[in-house]
Amino acid sequence: MDLTTETTARGVTERDFVVDGPREPVPGVLWTPSGDASAWPRPLVLLGHGGSQDKRAPNVVGLARWLVRHHGIAAAAIDLPLHGDRTPPEELGMTRRERQRALRERHLADGGHVAAAHCAVDDWTATLDALQAHRDVGTGPVGYWGVSMGTRFGVPLIAAEPRITAAVLGLFGWAPGPYMPGFDELARQVTVPLLFVIQWDDELVRREWALRLYDLFGSTTKLLHGNPGGHLTMPRAEYRASEAFLAHFLMK
Repeated sequence: MDLTTETTARGVTERDFVVDGPREPVPGVLWTPSGDASAWPRPLVLLGHGGSQDKRAPNVVGLARWLVRHHGIAAAAIDLPLHGDRTPPEELGMTRRERQRALRERHLADGGHVAAAHCAVDDWTATLDALQAHRDVGTGPVGYWGVSMGTRFGVPLIAAEPRITAAVLGLFGWAPGPYMPGFDELARQVTVPLLFVIQWDDELVRREWALRLYDLFGSTTKLLHGNPGGHLTMPRAEYRASEAFLAHFLMK
């Protein structure tokens, strides 16, 4: 793992890094408490950004800093394939809607959900290996947070990665059909303590799809939070709930 820049503010140290991924370099950010090595190895939360976002999306950065300041938990985010510093040159400068359309077309052309999920899981696995070898993280408990596309790629990651022991997912669903073959079986393999968040008036994810996905999860400890509003209006209180949920299960 190559560390490129480092800044510290209000007790949080942020380090940009690049990991050698199986297909291409994977850029990311690591947040840790500044000047405190007493908790090593410390818990770590992997933060999965949404579609057309990146590793420094405001909701990702805000949650990362809360986890560090309030609980001493390290947090990390990466640019998922085709996002952030990995955006194809021809898509730079596109609007959010144009990027979302381009991403859908690329995923379909590259074999749909399965191919994209394999890439994301491989990138996260390489990143977790590198982070757990870092002096300020170590091999402590690992959690995962990701909504929308963060759930789309988080489900196969959690199903494949035994080091993840608690998760917050949401703003995603499942329905029978050819678009995401095998996703329902992956959801059944998610057995860690889980908080799942639904926006009741989500214009992108039908409510029945989200509830069906929640039912599929194999976790015996799982909570469902529902809020009025659309896909992009998840309330601030849910980020606080995410923080508390992950801290509870990672700091036992």
